[in-house]
Amino acid sequence: MVTGEITAFVTSVRAAYDIAKGIGSLKVEVERNQAVSKILEILLSVQSDALSMQTKYQELLQSKDDLSKKLMEYEKWSETESQYELKEINPDVFVRSYKTSNQSQQPNHWLCTKCWEDKKKAILQKHHTGAYECQRCGSKIYSESSRGGTIGSIPIIG
Repeated sequence: MVTGEITAFVTSVRAAYDIAKGIGSLKVEVERNQAVSKILEILLSVQSDALSMQTKYQELLQSKDDLSKKLMEYEKWSETESQYELKEINPDVFVRSYKTSNQSQQPNHWLCTKCWEDKKKAILQKHHTGAYECQRCGSKIYSESSRGGTIGSIPIIG
């Protein structure tokens, strides 16, 4: 029975060796899984950072477009400003008056100074009361004369 015992002993040692070997590979596998987990964690962080950068890039593009639009509006308003001058039509009463030229296709007209400050063009219309009225903001300019004549080059019909 010694051989049977030896065979059982060798078999047990072999099983223990296989278990120990398995434990060793489990340790390597656990370390490998931990490394893979760390790599995945880093990749998720990189992906999150990339999405954040993409969002910021989109915000910057929108900001650039907004600034370009504002610049175009500013340039357009600057061109408009060059076509008008501040004119005193009565003591302490001012309008923005269109500068007429030989090439001008627009009739002479006045703009509301209140709306002008808001960078809006609002033509003053003659009201039945004799006042000039802004249709946009409701401002009224009254002329000194109710008998007719002219203020600047605009006729006053009293």
